[in-house]
Amino acid sequence: MTEILKTIGKAEIRKDAWQKAAGKALYTADIPVNNLKHGIVFRSPHHYARILEIDTTDALNMPGVLQVLTAEDIPGDKIFGPLVPDQPSLAQEVVRHLGEPVVLIIAESRKEALAAREKIQVTFEPLTPVFDPVLAAKPDTPQLHEDGNVITELNVQDGDIERGFEEADIVLEEVYHLPRISPGYMEPETSLAVWEQDNSITVWVSSQHPFTDQGFIAAALDLPVSSVRVKSSVIGGAFGGKEDSSLSILAALGAQAVKGAVKLVNNRRESFLAHPKRHPAQIKYKLGAKKDGSFTSLKVEAYLDTGAYSSYGPAVGMIFTETLTGSYKIPNVQVDTYVVYTNSPISGAMRGFGSPQSHFAVESMVDLMAEELEMDPIRLREKNILHPGDKIFTGVIINETANSLPICLKNVREIIQRFQAIKPSPGKKAGVGFALASQSMGLGANVPDDSTHRLEWAPDGRILIHLGSPDLGQGLATAAEQITAESLGIPFDQVVTLELDTLDSPNGNVTCASRMTYMAGNALIDASEKLIQQLLIHSSRILDVPVENLLYKNGQVIKPDGSKVPAVEFVSRLAEESIVLCSESTFSFPYPEDTTPQHLPIGMPHVLFCFGAQVARVEIDPELGTVDVTHFAAIHDVGKVISQAGVEGQIEGGVATGLGYALYETMLQKGDRWVDSFTEYLLPTAKDLPHHYENIILEVPEASGPYGAKGIGEITLVPTAPAIANAVYDAVGVRVTKLPITPERILGFAD
Repeated sequence: MTEILKTIGKAEIRKDAWQKAAGKALYTADIPVNNLKHGIVFRSPHHYARILEIDTTDALNMPGVLQVLTAEDIPGDKIFGPLVPDQPSLAQEVVRHLGEPVVLIIAESRKEALAAREKIQVTFEPLTPVFDPVLAAKPDTPQLHEDGNVITELNVQDGDIERGFEEADIVLEEVYHLPRISPGYMEPETSLAVWEQDNSITVWVSSQHPFTDQGFIAAALDLPVSSVRVKSSVIGGAFGGKEDSSLSILAALGAQAVKGAVKLVNNRRESFLAHPKRHPAQIKYKLGAKKDGSFTSLKVEAYLDTGAYSSYGPAVGMIFTETLTGSYKIPNVQVDTYVVYTNSPISGAMRGFGSPQSHFAVESMVDLMAEELEMDPIRLREKNILHPGDKIFTGVIINETANSLPICLKNVREIIQRFQAIKPSPGKKAGVGFALASQSMGLGANVPDDSTHRLEWAPDGRILIHLGSPDLGQGLATAAEQITAESLGIPFDQVVTLELDTLDSPNGNVTCASRMTYMAGNALIDASEKLIQQLLIHSSRILDVPVENLLYKNGQVIKPDGSKVPAVEFVSRLAEESIVLCSESTFSFPYPEDTTPQHLPIGMPHVLFCFGAQVARVEIDPELGTVDVTHFAAIHDVGKVISQAGVEGQIEGGVATGLGYALYETMLQKGDRWVDSFTEYLLPTAKDLPHHYENIILEVPEASGPYGAKGIGEITLVPTAPAIANAVYDAVGVRVTKLPITPERILGFAD
């Protein structure tokens, strides 16, 4: 009998919707504090240079200036890094990228701080920068860091690559280039810090990992972690870029220096130059297949440009490597991935975490192979897709959720037929293309991947969720509330998520990696069961009835005679006794020892995956080379829909991001500068989105997921760019190997 769910799968209205729509939500920059001071950063005007002297005398004498800080003024750790400690909070001796922080100015007003910045005098000795990761990887290139420019080298092999190519009837080779792109969130980076009278500090952050920020701040200020309180504000988008802790460290340093309140807010130029981007990539891809379409071998040599500092580059390199085979079983694989330092802006975490880059290569190449074999591209994929029980080249066995792949392709076939039947507009050429996608979940094997969350039953009957991970705007809190309401059998409106505060919130770990609904959901289901048991134990005492004779259902305690007592009656009475019903649970991402390969570096492999497909119809003006995506369909398996509105929003937002990646976005270098504003960096607008759009949401349950749910946050943008590129080829016969797909590339005026 099918379980009837009351809240799961419904389009519940988010509890923060009105505050945000009405402009009343308090983002970090909006939080009112007394005697607020303002911080401004003097940033490097060079891509690469040695610092010979810093003179802050004139700046200190400017009106309203309270402190001017350099690296020498940092009392604790002067460098930080989420994976590799290599990034200075304020530059020491050398600057390695344009816009790197060198001096922090604290003044009574932002205007006075800006004026003082003009008086900072830094003597630089310019050095020769390197921007090409392939060139930077060579040993005779200037080395940006002591251990060399190659921060990560991943060499993963499976099978016999030589034999695989010998068995192939057709071998194709191509080189793909993917651009540097910005997260483009509406709210730029910002942080507010307040020094307290007891020599502790409170810091408000717009961040994906407040507990990590807490550790970095404590280390920089030379304080115990217990003296640093981090509070998560409303977040105006993140997409991976707000896994960077640099601004919160600087705000805290400023507050400590002036023993007061300091706020830093980046302008858009600072955001472009100094905070993480999606990794540019060069991918040399070689694929072999038999005449019947069976893939025999894959060899890849790839370079990821991580910029001046590592950020999450090594982890991106791992997921990038693991997803280079896409959704396909290939028996012989050799992948060599190099994550390389350059003097470019920092590249780090961004939605998809390497998978958008790898999938542009694999899905373009599979279409190319289909053409070479004169085979239907859907049929070629059907022949090679993964099935449950298949082993991928990392040694991981794919589970039952791969059953969604043939369903995806069945939907693709039907949609393509519909889209192909549409006549092109006058003077335009139309084409239809598609792509499959897989996306890993979790932080990777042998990496601490736990998530802790707490429930509290308030005296008024509400359930308070102490969510240990921040909601970035994507709706994590709503999903958590729906799961909790369902688990306790109570109305959705009765469940409330509290703001994250490291003082009293559990550590739910970083919000990323397509895993938070999965992680938090499982923890909250367990916490709900614990909470019910506590309620029954106390109810047993109050009623003087053995606990084994009591039942709980839908917010009520059921006595042996069948009569029901609302739970709130017990909870309110317990409050009079100063007893609070509270339960906490930690869920650990499953990496079973007996099935998780151990031969790879820490952070590899990933063992759970999401699958999906997308279909694009484009119209191209053959004279102008302009591309209009007129029709689009996104097919994604979510395991189980928790929040209908949340799932739809995630998919549609991801497609919009993927559309920008495909057609518009690139952070180009122009002369001696980088594109650093939305005047030149183009994002898709509402007018650029397809006028016909459809979601097809599949539910192939993930056995270990809450109510069968799995991730959806990242995969939604992964197949967009290759689907559009394949549609462009179908329309005009131009195979684009370098994003974005510009008119110049379609017309042959650019590489």
